[in-house]
Amino acid sequence: MISILSRPLFFFSLLIVAAHTDAPKRSVPFYRITHAHSSDTSYLFGTLHLLESSYVDTMPQVMAALGRANLVVGELALDSSLTSGAISEILSGPPLDSLLTKDQYKKIKQAVKEYVQLPMMLFQNVEPVMLDAMILEGMYTRAHPENHTTGIPMDLFFQQQAAKRGVRVIGLEHAEDQETVLDSIPLKEQIDDLMELVSNPKTAMSELDSMLADYRAGKITEILDDPSFGELSPKEIASMLYDRNKKWLDTLPTILAGHRAFIAVGAGHLAGAHGLVEGLRKKGYTVTPEEP
Repeated sequence: MISILSRPLFFFSLLIVAAHTDAPKRSVPFYRITHAHSSDTSYLFGTLHLLESSYVDTMPQVMAALGRANLVVGELALDSSLTSGAISEILSGPPLDSLLTKDQYKKIKQAVKEYVQLPMMLFQNVEPVMLDAMILEGMYTRAHPENHTTGIPMDLFFQQQAAKRGVRVIGLEHAEDQETVLDSIPLKEQIDDLMELVSNPKTAMSELDSMLADYRAGKITEILDDPSFGELSPKEIASMLYDRNKKWLDTLPTILAGHRAFIAVGAGHLAGAHGLVEGLRKKGYTVTPEEP
């Protein structure tokens, strides 16, 4: 199964939403960024696109950093990057009933009816990976109805708060870039993942709960060690994480120069030798963990 950290590519962060259950202590990935040649302080926050605004709006240090920022940076600028061309691309795939057996199609149709609660005809040409994400969101909402409150993913929440203050919001990439990454996932693998999800929803929920627990504890390395990532090839992981990180690290010094930036991207992009934290340190920045 493709990890939830990879699903938000494109506009999945607008579709996969859930709230939090109270945790004894929150140690989410949150870092202060400084540089010897600049008086500006910026912050890096690792999001989990599944979680919504109510998970972060009571974190005083995170909200203070957001309030001081004169530039907010996300994977996408969610108010402008969802171009009609990119959206039409994911809605113009081969007909699902031509890709699936009759039994598979019947099972997917039933899952869409149960968890997405919209007619299957609306998704006849949707890419399987997209449908997978929508069904998973519905499954999680069904499993944890008490956790669905504001309906605003944390990524979108940060950008909305910036807009209210008149602060500029920019994206590190465009929707078309993310669509290209999605296209790197072989169609057969997308179908296999989709069928695995609808055939074993309890397993999917167990994996998701485990990932959420790691995130809440600030264990982003453990998130990358999740079995979901283990089922992706090194090439796919590189395409979804490492190659994008490299491009972002080429861009971030220009963004950080002269700005008090609040950068919010998927937590999986922060961890490890190829992550943004180590990448920024190699470029001469001091990146320090902060309490949220």
